Amino acid sequence: MKIITCFKLVPEEQDITVTPEHSLNFDRAEAKISQFDLNAIEAAAQLAGDGDEIAALTVGGSLLQNSKVRKDVLSRGPDALFMVQDAQLEHALPKETALALASAAEKIGFDLLLFGEGSGDIYAQQVGLLTGETPETPRHQRSKPYSTRRRQNHR
Repeated sequence: MKIITCFKLVPEEQDITVTPEHSLNFDRAEAKISQFDLNAIEAAAQLAGDGDEIAALTVGGSLLQNSKVRKDVLSRGPDALFMVQDAQLEHALPKETALALASAAEKIGFDLLLFGEGSGDIYAQQVGLLTGETPETPRHQRSKPYSTRRRQNHR
């Protein structure tokens, strides 16, 4: 089985400052993996069996140039990393992001596509749903709930 887990890079919250004009300044904010997408990466690692392949996929602008983030993603279990960088995706809306992800996922090939619940910046909860609705994304009739919480044996 080939699993693709999608993730978004967001600014590190502690590095965001407020300007004298009361706007947010992101100039010193390093990129990090959205906290919610870490759950999707972990779910892929838990679901994968012997012989299964995990790929991580993201699209975006200049934040993707951060080599620290690349190492961070790959250290969490994916076998491959795909990053689609384009200036037009720097501030893309959810629909444009979903179309870019669906197109990239189709080219990579997959059996299962995973997303986090939302993103750590605006938490719109739209990209995963919109990606699933694109014509490029195959659909399955049945679904099964999955939790990243570990089961404990109670006696």
